[in-house]
Amino acid sequence: MLFHATQSHDYSTCHAHDEERKALMMKSMQSADSIGIKIVGAYADPPGHTLYCVLEADSMEQIVQFFDPMIELGNVDIHPVLSLQDALDQLKKD
Repeated sequence: MLFHATQSHDYSTCHAHDEERKALMMKSMQSADSIGIKIVGAYADPPGHTLYCVLEADSMEQIVQFFDPMIELGNVDIHPVLSLQDALDQLKKD
């Protein structure tokens, strides 16, 4: 399954210049393989204090485990998604 996740925070919780918060972010990113998650893409908007990720996982539980270390860094909005081609293929089946 593919998931699109957006993690956002504000300047007061930004981890860019906070070594402890930065370590929490790195712990999550480095744990992906051991949890069974493939990071398809990860993109940052530093001035907007936002991280965008496309993740491949077998379950939502893996996604929750992945984001757990950075839960205190801000809000995370997660959605299961399909590739556009898969969505179009589904429309053809109807």
